[in-house]
Amino acid sequence: MLNIVYDASFVASYIKNNRGRTGIFFVALNVLSELLKRDDVRIFVYVDPIYTSGAKVLQKKIGTKASFIFDYSNHSKLSIVNDFLENSHTRKFHSFFLRKILGFGMLVTRFFLKKKMLKSIDSGAFPEEFVYLSPAQKVPDLFRTHQNIASYIILYDAIPFLFPKLNPYKSTFDGIFDNDFISREFFFCISRNTLFDFKKLKLGLDESNASVINLAANENFKEVRDDVIKKKIMERYNIPLDKKYIFSLCTLEPRKNLVRAVRCFMTFIERHQINDLVWVMGGGQWDFFVQELKKEGVRWDPGYIIQAGYTDDEDLPILYSNAEWFVYTSQYEGFGLPPLEAMQCGCPVITSNNSSLPEVVGDAGIMIDWDSDEQHIEAYEKYYFDDELKKTNRKKGLEKAKSFSWKKTVNTIVKKMECVKTS
Repeated sequence: MLNIVYDASFVASYIKNNRGRTGIFFVALNVLSELLKRDDVRIFVYVDPIYTSGAKVLQKKIGTKASFIFDYSNHSKLSIVNDFLENSHTRKFHSFFLRKILGFGMLVTRFFLKKKMLKSIDSGAFPEEFVYLSPAQKVPDLFRTHQNIASYIILYDAIPFLFPKLNPYKSTFDGIFDNDFISREFFFCISRNTLFDFKKLKLGLDESNASVINLAANENFKEVRDDVIKKKIMERYNIPLDKKYIFSLCTLEPRKNLVRAVRCFMTFIERHQINDLVWVMGGGQWDFFVQELKKEGVRWDPGYIIQAGYTDDEDLPILYSNAEWFVYTSQYEGFGLPPLEAMQCGCPVITSNNSSLPEVVGDAGIMIDWDSDEQHIEAYEKYYFDDELKKTNRKKGLEKAKSFSWKKTVNTIVKKMECVKTS
């Protein structure tokens, strides 16, 4: 049986913070959930010591399905420190000294728990052989430097290298591509495009130490066409009941291209004098977005742009299912989960024709140049004036979505681990 130590730090760090969750959180959570369903692997869960309270929540959710390789609940004094440090992540501290104190506290906590962890590994508390899977970040040094431990890391995109102005935080990759470890680690890239980009960067990745896994949408993303439920959700998010709506769900970082998409929507509305359609915007900080619209000189009507803001996970399938179409014309994506979620709910999509998006959407949606205003407007026109095209792409999207599943994703991961182990 394959013994897998799974780094659930990213899951624990956001498990109590619904509004702070990202695509990587859901990937990390779904991979763990699927691993726990298997009877051919044994799972040990590791969580970075700074996320003690999150680890406790995760322990309760998992129960006896996996072993936590470090029982945080037995270290009450450090838990008190960790709870304060962890909760501090969501606050804005402007004091230089307070930030230094918090940083020092984290280092001390890691130091003591790392020593206990190393003793636990060396004492034979673990199987002689196990592999380490990190779904979001560098493998901790205590596992990297330990003999006979194979390490696997999931890579999402190469944006900090390829587009530093879009995301300058190369520190995300600190230590991952060290020459001392690159030959001892294996990488799973979430799309063929991501693997291609990392190979192009000549960081040491090739077919010998990297392969592709596809992500998937959660099973709860499915068509929900119930008028009573739809009315309830529309009222919850202040969507006019007498209007049709299109939907978007993304952050407000420039890469997501939302300002252009909304600007083109207003041009489309004005050009055809449309009064029965609104744009429902999920996610993001509304005040910041309004400032960006003003900065770009975008003329917009608040009667046509609805701020849904943060949307509950259970509401998303209804919002996707009943939208006229979904817009996601990003400049670059490592994979693109929201379009896949939309397709799985039977919602026609408009996406960009770059990076990984053709792998996810293909001919199941309308694909356009991310930086073309006219192509945005033409795409809106196609869906608005052609109900048959919407029906066709609903069916195509549903069929395309069936080719992705978390079971397939984890099957690929486990098979590769077993293959590397026996080679």
